[in-house]
Amino acid sequence: MKRTQISKHVVAALIAMSASGVANAAEFMDGKIKISGAAMQAWQSGIDVDGAAVNPADADADSAFQRMRFALNINAQVAENVSVFAELAEEPNDWNNGSAAISQDLAWIQFDLPNNIGIRLGNVISTTMNFIRYSDGAAVQSNPFVGNGLVDMITAEEGLWAYGSHNLESGTNMTWDAVLATPDFFTDFSPGHGYNLGLRGTLNLNNGLSFGVGTFKTNHDLEGVVGKPFGSLIAIGDGDNYQFANTAPSARATHPLIVPGVDAFIWQADVQYKAGNFLLHALYGEAEDDYSWAGGEGSLQTSYIEEKSKMEFWSVEGKVDLSNSLYLAARYAESTNKSTGVSGPSDATRLQLGAGFWLNDATLFKAEYVKQEEDQFSGGGATIFGAAGGTEWDGFIMEASVTF
Repeated sequence: MKRTQISKHVVAALIAMSASGVANAAEFMDGKIKISGAAMQAWQSGIDVDGAAVNPADADADSAFQRMRFALNINAQVAENVSVFAELAEEPNDWNNGSAAISQDLAWIQFDLPNNIGIRLGNVISTTMNFIRYSDGAAVQSNPFVGNGLVDMITAEEGLWAYGSHNLESGTNMTWDAVLATPDFFTDFSPGHGYNLGLRGTLNLNNGLSFGVGTFKTNHDLEGVVGKPFGSLIAIGDGDNYQFANTAPSARATHPLIVPGVDAFIWQADVQYKAGNFLLHALYGEAEDDYSWAGGEGSLQTSYIEEKSKMEFWSVEGKVDLSNSLYLAARYAESTNKSTGVSGPSDATRLQLGAGFWLNDATLFKAEYVKQEEDQFSGGGATIFGAAGGTEWDGFIMEASVTF
C-alpha cells in the first residue's frame, strides 16, 4: 500500500508504530483493524551522582529493576486512503504515573495523497532529528542503545503533520516532513501560546550516504508561558531510560536544561553512512531562545527573563552487526551552554557503549554502559547550576524487549 512505502522512508516511521511489531499484528474485520504491541523491562546498576547534585539523595543508589513499559497499538483502515493509528501505553519515564494508568501516548488520523504524500492530524512528532534511533516507552527496538542521546530534540504535540517520499534519478531518494502544532501535548487555548513550526528533509544516495537537515521554531508570547515550567518540551528532551534514587523518572534530569522553548529556533544537520553491517552517523546543531529561565539554566522554573539562552550540540555514533543476531554500538554526544552571561566550564557530555542480541525477530536483549559529565555551567539537569566542579554519573543498564 502507498502508506507502507511512505513510512519506510520518512522519519515518521521511526517512532512507536514502527518499533511495535506492526508486521506481526493480529488482524480483524478482514484486515481493516490490526492490533500489535510491545513490552520492555530494564534493570540498572545503582547510578550514583557524584559532585554538586541537585538532589543530594541521588549520591547513593542500589541496583534495581525499573518499572515495566507496555504499549498496545491499534491501526484501523477506514477507507482506501484514510486510516487511524493509536498507541495506548504506560510510559513511566515520561508520564511518571504512579497509578499505572494506560494513556493515549500517540495517535493520528492519516490521509494518503497521490505521489507518496501524506497528512496526519493529531499528535505530531516535533523534532529536528533525522535518521531517528530512539526509545519511547516500550517502543525501543529501533534504538541500538538502552538510553537516548544527550542532545535529542524531540517531543509530541497537537497539530498537523505533512510528509512525503520521492525517488529521484540514479536510485536517490528524498524525504521531507513539516509540522504545524500547538505547543502542548494536551489542549491549550491560553492566550499567547502561538504555534510551533517544523521542517525537515533528507537526501539518501544509493551508495548508502545520506544527508539531513531539520529546523524548528517555537512562538510563545511571554505571558503565554508564565506559570508554566517550559514553552515547548522539544529543547529539553523526552523522558530517558536512566533513573536516579531520588529524582522522578519524568524529570528530564539527564538532559541539558538550557533553552526553555519560549521564542526559540533550533536547527540540526546530519550525515549518515549505512552499508552492509556498518552504520556511522554524525550531527551538529544549535538551539537558542530570546528568553531564559529567571533562575538560570539547569532546572525547570515558571518565571522567565528576556535574556538569550543558547546551546551548541553535536553527536557521533556507530553500529556494527557482528552477525544476524549480535551487534555492538557506541555513541558520544556533547552540548555547550552559550547563553548570555555564562562563562567558565559549560559542557555536558555523554558516552554510551552498547551491545544487542536478537533472540528472534521479535525479541531483543540490550546492554549498555553510560557515563555523563556535567560542568559547572553546563545546564545539566543533575548538577546545581554554578556549583564548582559540576557532577558526573555512570552506570550499567540491561533491557529486554518484545514486539507482538
